[in-house]
Parts: sequence; structure tokens; C-alpha cells
Amino acid sequence: MDMELPMKAPEKYYIVSVEQYLSLLNAEKVRDCFSGLQHLSGRDSFRDKIIVVRTNVAEQIRSRYNVTKRAFYGANRGIEFTSQTTLDTGEN
Repeated sequence: MDMELPMKAPEKYYIVSVEQYLSLLNAEKVRDCFSGLQHLSGRDSFRDKIIVVRTNVAEQIRSRYNVTKRAFYGANRGIEFTSQTTLDTGEN
């Protein structure tokens, strides 16, 4: 019997502020648009990571572009949104 190695869960990258989001867009040379989170997740530096965004930060980003919830969350389907107030960054 072949023993397969257990799959490691993808690393999570937490976005906890609009400033951090805008800084990432700039650093990764991603266009500043309402689907920017989805574009970020496709970049090589985030390919094996799950981007997690606090819901209140996501709403601030959404209001920045003045789009509906349906348009914003639909355009950013691959992103994980959480209402946690304290995010565990997984640094051990």
C-alpha cells in the first residue's frame, strides 16, 4: 500500500485594513478596482494562499468603489470573508 502524505492546508493571508489592501494593490501592480481582491489572489505571490478579509474591511473597500454587494462579492468569489474581530495570523 502506498502511503500518501496528508495534504497541507493552504496558508492564509489576512487583510485587516483598507490601507493594507491598497498597499498590496500597489506592491503587486494590480489595478485599483472593485475586483482587486480577486486579481490579487491570482498573482504568483498569492497563488498558494487563501486571502482572508474582515467583513467590515470588505464593506469599506466595497463602498470605496460604490458598487452593490452582489457585484462586489460576486467579483471576489475566491476570497474568504470573516466577521472575526481578532484574526489569528498563524504565526507560531
